[in-house]
Amino acid sequence: MSEKAETASRGWASLSGALAKRLVLLGLGVVLIAGALVVLAVFYGWSQFAHSLPPLDPWHQEQPASEFTASDETPEFGFDDYLAREEKVFGELDDLIQGPWEGSEAGKLSRFNPDSVCRPGVYGGRNWNRSLLREAVRPKGGVLMVHGLSDSPYAFRGLSERFHREGYTVMVLRVPGHGTCPGALAQVEWEDWAAAVRVAARDLRKRLPDDAPMVVAGFSNGGALTVHYAVSAIEDDDLPVPDSLVLISPMIGITPLAEITRYHDWIAGVSGDERAHWSAVNAEIDPYKYASWPMNASVQAFKMTQQVEEGLARLERSGKMKEFPPVVTAISAIDATVKLSNLIAGLYGRITNSGSELIVFDVNRAAWMEGLIRDDYEKAFLPLLDDGSRAYDITLVSNRATGTESLMESRITASGRTDRELDLTWPRELFSLAHAALPFTQDDPLYGPNDGGDKVLPLGDLRLRGEAGVLRISDGQILRLRHNPFYPYMEERIVSWVGDR
Repeated sequence: MSEKAETASRGWASLSGALAKRLVLLGLGVVLIAGALVVLAVFYGWSQFAHSLPPLDPWHQEQPASEFTASDETPEFGFDDYLAREEKVFGELDDLIQGPWEGSEAGKLSRFNPDSVCRPGVYGGRNWNRSLLREAVRPKGGVLMVHGLSDSPYAFRGLSERFHREGYTVMVLRVPGHGTCPGALAQVEWEDWAAAVRVAARDLRKRLPDDAPMVVAGFSNGGALTVHYAVSAIEDDDLPVPDSLVLISPMIGITPLAEITRYHDWIAGVSGDERAHWSAVNAEIDPYKYASWPMNASVQAFKMTQQVEEGLARLERSGKMKEFPPVVTAISAIDATVKLSNLIAGLYGRITNSGSELIVFDVNRAAWMEGLIRDDYEKAFLPLLDDGSRAYDITLVSNRATGTESLMESRITASGRTDRELDLTWPRELFSLAHAALPFTQDDPLYGPNDGGDKVLPLGDLRLRGEAGVLRISDGQILRLRHNPFYPYMEERIVSWVGDR
């Protein structure tokens, strides 16, 4: 190559390199600008949403000061200590209600109004926001029950009474941040929940004969805590391993979008609007469940499910899933909070021992519902009915035939499929069960249907009609099913399953 051509070649290479660098820098600039625009759009949309929420009430901004935290857990701290701490917490709550919060409640329908029918303790024979211990004289076993997110021990009112009648010592735990005021849920961390479960489980085991089984039951987020505890007990010799698990609508895997809510502190700090810490601010008319929802609840729930996934994955890698206790789960095929496919992939698909069971309540396939029900969930679930490689059994409760409202039970085990007609029928107006409905009896004094009666507070059957966006209660409180018309069947299956272990 001539000197002139070589010089031209070097010049072209230098020009190409410089052009490439400029293109890279330009690309980075575009990415940064696009990212900044996305951040600004999120900030603007989030702050506008926060601004649209009602003003915060005192119970959104304050909470009892003495709530149990993970730092309080010691080997000597038992359930009696937990109850004593809880007594102090509820004393502080009463002081807030009767002191600085007095007069803040808007109207008669408020759980924070001492004169309201919504105040805790009016329904269910006791204040079901508080933990409960029912000891059997000669316990045949023990059951620890853990409620869900924003819920209270009231979620296990029916099942706890049944197990105690069967001769079990029953411990129903109020999870930290619950049962008092929504502001407490805005401050709690998942580690506090997990520590409380460990305290209760260790204590329950000590109250039982050595040969008596210990069962841990969880509803919704309590289901995630139950599985997390089982993993922890397998990995920690200082924790008693449950003999079996009972899960109802367990929160095993939720949308990763929940993680985005962890930026609520930044949004609130920049915007100066404390409502950015909340995704819902509603009237608190339910005595045993928060209606308002802090962003922190979603953040901690997501972290909790991540801990469960990581723990189960560790057991699978180490070959310790064979030590995982048998588990029975009751769940609705359609669940707006928990995807059945996530439950199967995250938990049941990892089970290696026999004895576990998955009870699924199908959608209503009555003739009048044809074409109205989305069927995307079926793609993840129905193929499993013909999969003989499963280590667990499946019970499907569904219509006897398409077009009928009578139900049948199909049990699919390693030895085949057995169908049994049930003396159950879909209520005419229901198209499915729902996440929050499963643990509540049809005659529940709060969440059961009104049936033309004179219920003062028919939360399970509110019949309010008018324009959208007017009421300070969510559409879910009016539309979402709150009781299980098939509860007796579910309860019997669970209690029988536990007794057979």
